[in-house]
Amino acid sequence: MENASNLTVLFNILITGMLIVFFVLFLVFFLGKIIIKYFKLFPVEQIDKNIDTEQIINEKILKISNGKGKVLNYKKLD
Repeated sequence: MENASNLTVLFNILITGMLIVFFVLFLVFFLGKIIIKYFKLFPVEQIDKNIDTEQIINEKILKISNGKGKVLNYKKLD
């Protein structure tokens, strides 16, 4: 008779654990959606696309290398 009570306790622990896991996943999913909707309300700054990328790279390289460095080639990574 003790084995049946042990099985009952084990199934209760199993079901309780599964319910807790699903509840936490539910909270993570819906709180994530709420946070995303909240932050979408704020406007995002638009980046000026008319900047001269090559000029900025050359200035930074010259600053880092104390005027001794030179950019030979650069490639945009996606």
